[in-house]
Amino acid sequence: MSNIQEQINILVEVQGVELEIHQADRLVNSLSNEATALDQTMAECEALASSEKAALDDLKKAYRDLESEAKVNAEMIVKSNEKLRAVKTNKEYQSILKEIDEIRKKNSSIEDRMLEQLETIESAEAAIKAKKAELAGFVQSYQEKKEAFAAKEKRERQAVEALNEKKARISATANPEFITVLDDVKKKVRGLAVVPVQQAICMGCHMNIPAQLYNELQRFDELRFCPHCHRIIYWKEQG
Repeated sequence: MSNIQEQINILVEVQGVELEIHQADRLVNSLSNEATALDQTMAECEALASSEKAALDDLKKAYRDLESEAKVNAEMIVKSNEKLRAVKTNKEYQSILKEIDEIRKKNSSIEDRMLEQLETIESAEAAIKAKKAELAGFVQSYQEKKEAFAAKEKRERQAVEALNEKKARISATANPEFITVLDDVKKKVRGLAVVPVQQAICMGCHMNIPAQLYNELQRFDELRFCPHCHRIIYWKEQG
């Protein structure tokens, strides 16, 4: 095997490892994105639970306010009844009775609102209880998934590290000038930078190369490039 052929084999091997690194990096990014999406869903669930709890607190406060108002009105009725015993004219008596009646009507309206508020509070509490149970299940699932993602991501990062070391070892056996050429070609083309030619067809762009170039490839005396896509090309014997 000629030195050029050996060097091309090294470039192909380096390229293969780079593809593995790229795939592993994509998996790491995918796992990271999934973990981020999971965190976001968790944050949204917690925010919703917090919002519903705050709404329930507001309902309870409004109920307590109504309760306080009803209590004040009840005390006013007691005081008004006490005043009745001290009145000396029928006009005063009728006026206080009217005052008591208005307070009672007001309290009746407040009590109706309190009942409605209680029903709303009970419904909200039932909904929050159900959501808490649902959230508890999600939290457990969230923690398990996070641990699984973290473990997978750690394995993939270790794999990337090992592949980078492998690439460094292989690259060290290559002619530095060829590695530079490989890097230059990678910047200019999409996909593979080193491709075989089979039956005079470049496997990178699938275009026919000139017959003379095809014959020259088989000599493995220098690096050659596809005249169409400018990838590094090499002759590969048909299996």
